Amino acid sequence: MIYLDNAATTKVCESAISEMVKYSRDSYFNPSAIYEQGIENLKAIDSGKKLIADKLGVEFRDNIIFTSSATEANNLAILGSVKKSFKRLIFSQGEHPAVYFVAKHLLEQGFDVVFVKLQGNGEIDYDDLEKNMTPDTSFISIIHVNNETGAINDLKRISALRDKLCPRALLHCDGVQAFGKIGANIDALKLDFYTFSAHKLHGPKGVAGLYVRNKNKLSPIVYGGGQEYGIRSGTENVAGIMGFKAAIEELRPEEQELVRGLRNEFLEGLKGLNFKINAEGSPYILSLSFKGLRGETIVHALEEKGVLISTGSACSSSKKGNRILEAMGRSASEILGSIRISFSKFNTTKEVREASQMLKEVIERLEKI
Repeated sequence: MIYLDNAATTKVCESAISEMVKYSRDSYFNPSAIYEQGIENLKAIDSGKKLIADKLGVEFRDNIIFTSSATEANNLAILGSVKKSFKRLIFSQGEHPAVYFVAKHLLEQGFDVVFVKLQGNGEIDYDDLEKNMTPDTSFISIIHVNNETGAINDLKRISALRDKLCPRALLHCDGVQAFGKIGANIDALKLDFYTFSAHKLHGPKGVAGLYVRNKNKLSPIVYGGGQEYGIRSGTENVAGIMGFKAAIEELRPEEQELVRGLRNEFLEGLKGLNFKINAEGSPYILSLSFKGLRGETIVHALEEKGVLISTGSACSSSKKGNRILEAMGRSASEILGSIRISFSKFNTTKEVREASQMLKEVIERLEKI
């Protein structure tokens, strides 16, 4: 099997598995317990938070909150900070469902919600963002790396516009496809919230989190025992958190260039085919459109050959169409024929060469039908 759907989830690395076993079998104690073993686990959680803060370019000041998923973290950032008194709320048309449908919910509740347009390359339309930023804008949420296309939004530019036009607005960023892959200094960007997840970078599923600049700006959406500074109650997933930490410790600066090489190798194997590509953005995600074909058919044809890719977000695979590609101005035929290939550091040059050759064979066969 050749797995090229790493934007959906990734293989858990061995060091993360070892830590999860250790904290499930031996150090399984509740970190809220007052005896030594519980206190040690609480310290272990803090060590994970400090590492994440370092990767984000911020000083650890009790500003990392662990959750069960990035979906929960995004919901916490938005629903936990948006007040009834808030005026304009700005989101982009390219948000992950975990943000987009929260925004739709707020719109239904009567809030002034604006969805910023996308450019043809998948980035937000910065002119449209600027046009919609009013002095009474209260909240802004823009994804860092788009999960469908790999398009990277310019957070520095977005933050500068916020500071200039609506300095009191809270700024949230879904960084799930960026954290540990595409660097960003969150402190310099003056973001208020940043979402991250373990299972996108070879950590376990069931653990993610939220960076919070000022906890006073955030209220809980889950109530209970008061864990995570009283903002996210529920016994912490110590094994998952330590697995997450281990996965982060395995990250290396050269990985991005390694993956970029795999991406280029894959594209090299497709020479001669006619397709539309979202060329710029994260090297980890490749969005291709084959006009006149069905992406779903391509996916299943490759599956039969042992190659796993996708048509887009695993979180919205049951839905028809593709609102992000539509917002980018893609035609109905291009959207129908779209596929997503996503790479990881565990993929090899041999794998991507074989996969691209098989994709070429599939496309050439389907075009003859």
